[in-house]
Amino acid sequence: MMKKIKETYLPLLNRTEITYEINHPKQPTPRKETIKKQVAAELKINEDLINLSKVIANFGTSKTKVVVEVYRTKEDLQKLIKKNKKAKENGKEKSEEQKA
Repeated sequence: MMKKIKETYLPLLNRTEITYEINHPKQPTPRKETIKKQVAAELKINEDLINLSKVIANFGTSKTKVVVEVYRTKEDLQKLIKKNKKAKENGKEKSEEQKA
């Protein structure tokens, strides 16, 4: 069972960030693919426009907090995700150089 906690529109990034709380009694934490399908069904949009930003599960509880980014277009999603991945990769390369 999903419960929407917070919804924020970010016009500069052309996306909406939505925070959900998922209750899953006596079951393991839901898989990312399952969460994505549930969000897409609830919002009635394509799964390709959704990025799971965070999945926070506390040990011993049956509640999981999920932060989802919903983009207007697939191009917006690809631009921002690629930038974030490149920045992370560059950061890893720099930290490896510093270790050597």
